[in-house]
Amino acid sequence: MATLSSGDTLSLNGLAGATGNTQNSNVSLGTIKGSPSAGDDIGLSTFAIDSVGSVGGYTYVVEDSTEAYTLSFTGAGTNFTQISGTSSNFSWSIPAGSYISLSTNNGASATFSVSTMNPQGVDSQTSLMSTQTHTIRVSFEDDFNDHIGSGNGYGVNKDKTVYSVDTYDGNSSDLCLLADSPILLSDGTTLEVGDLGEGELLTGYSLNGLGPDDEEDFLEWSTDNLVRTSKEVTIINLVYSFASKYYSLNSGEVRATAEHPLLVKDSSDDLFRFKRISTIQIGDKLIKGDGTEVDVVSNELIQDTVEIVSLDVEQDDTFLVNGYITHNKEQGNSHSDLGTPGQVATPTISSRIISWSAPTSSGITGITAYQVQLDNNSDFSSPTVDYDEYSSTSISINGQGLSAGTNYCRVRAIDHGLYGDWSSTLTFTN
Repeated sequence: MATLSSGDTLSLNGLAGATGNTQNSNVSLGTIKGSPSAGDDIGLSTFAIDSVGSVGGYTYVVEDSTEAYTLSFTGAGTNFTQISGTSSNFSWSIPAGSYISLSTNNGASATFSVSTMNPQGVDSQTSLMSTQTHTIRVSFEDDFNDHIGSGNGYGVNKDKTVYSVDTYDGNSSDLCLLADSPILLSDGTTLEVGDLGEGELLTGYSLNGLGPDDEEDFLEWSTDNLVRTSKEVTIINLVYSFASKYYSLNSGEVRATAEHPLLVKDSSDDLFRFKRISTIQIGDKLIKGDGTEVDVVSNELIQDTVEIVSLDVEQDDTFLVNGYITHNKEQGNSHSDLGTPGQVATPTISSRIISWSAPTSSGITGITAYQVQLDNNSDFSSPTVDYDEYSSTSISINGQGLSAGTNYCRVRAIDHGLYGDWSSTLTFTN
């Protein structure tokens, strides 16, 4: 319930407008409440708030998808839902960003759509566009709660930074397991993720210090003393798609697209935390539902077109894939390692050695590899050298089969499976 102070003014006529009723007419609290019952508390204060909060919802949104965002309030009275459900009290907009647009204004909640960022399809899309930054904005003015003032958020723009993510086939790459991945049901039986349906009950876990709905960024959570409590979780959403590459841990123990999070004991500091599969290192330990720690001995990027499935479960956001604790879709207010790497600066050549420097990394392990092309054509239409997953930051032009005369080199970085922009072209003479 709102805390009112001496001098605060609550207008019945203003409340009529705030709830979508006709102002300046014979209006009563009973009319505004609608079919009140004996004993209903419908005082003016039950429609009041103390302050306007922040915008909640997913920090990243996948192309060709729709997401909902909600403005929060503190001290909301029991009848404030009549105001929060009136769209005219809320101004939702996208002041920055070209791929996200407002779909519906439902009052305190609104839905936004993400358009296609790149041509779709395994045959037509060969690279991923860098993650694009957008601002979702909303302001609340109902002409009833103006007593709280701008200092408590009335009439003030509330912004949330979100990121649109380009994916192969529009699939939500951070969520996806290969369709034949085994998932443990709550009754102890196992089904492939591709055979599951909404409403299915799975085995999940609550973890000490990690909230069930992860309003905080779960990737920031860690503990040195893991406490697991078995929970029954319910599938509330499944998404099916295709991907052209995936990561394979321990020769296929877990197979998932780059951003899928798994619980590990991190070899860098011996803390338990969730890490994206693309950032899991040899020496980290995967955690099974019974607490068993399994050494990571391999983590390979596989180039292959596969069917993938994403799960969203509640209340706790964890479940078991092949016995290992994993997490579903991230919800929070901070952006993680979803972007493509920075652009490589123009390479240089000295003593027949071409060199370049690592650009910025959007992951947590640094640039993982490079694609390097050498060609005697400036458009790189028929490269003599085309190395993918090249691990060094230099290459000798000796023994590369280059033509005599003018040649060209370009490089781009690879970070957690995503490609950055090509460097400017180095022109050199062989």
